[in-house]
Amino acid sequence: MGHTREQQLQELEGVLHAATGDLSAAQLAALVEHPEAVRSALAAAAGVLSSELGSASLREQSDVETIAGAEPERIDVREADRRMSSRSRLGGTEEVLTADELAVRIGLKTRQSVHDWRRKGRIVGWQGVKRGYVFPAGQFDRHGRLLDGLDRIVPHFSDGYSAWIWLTTRRPSLGGATPIALLGQGERDRVAAAAKGDAQGDFA
Repeated sequence: MGHTREQQLQELEGVLHAATGDLSAAQLAALVEHPEAVRSALAAAAGVLSSELGSASLREQSDVETIAGAEPERIDVREADRRMSSRSRLGGTEEVLTADELAVRIGLKTRQSVHDWRRKGRIVGWQGVKRGYVFPAGQFDRHGRLLDGLDRIVPHFSDGYSAWIWLTTRRPSLGGATPIALLGQGERDRVAAAAKGDAQGDFA
């Protein structure tokens, strides 16, 4: 017989307590400071486990994971991270890049420069499912350049994931168009005004 939701929540609390037992004080503080990232990671992991793994048993291996599907395949941890992040965001179709990959694409010397840009709201990125930040490839135009105007949009949102959801969702305030598509057409002022309005409570 299945457990009630309250029992499941109690069990999850125990799992989380055990999982965080080995974290440093700094790591715990980071989790507390970024609850949206924690919620996103939990939702993403739950979605992947319930839809992809089903009832298949999970084999414990440090360097190799199995992604279930019509044709199960064994992949390394880095590829598993990328697939889990991609499949658990935006319907599973979003290509994401690591900080190193993004640095190469936009010509920055180090991943630290990428994170500096992220903190300043010049690019969109969020904490991945397992470790490290991921950055959606969709923030580049067809010529491989970052879309102009992102720096006027991202600062209006609490985190990069929220900003990207907004950018890629059809907005009634923009005539049913997605903000990211309009940015690609050069309508920076219109999109920035809509982002400001949503930040003031219109985003639903």
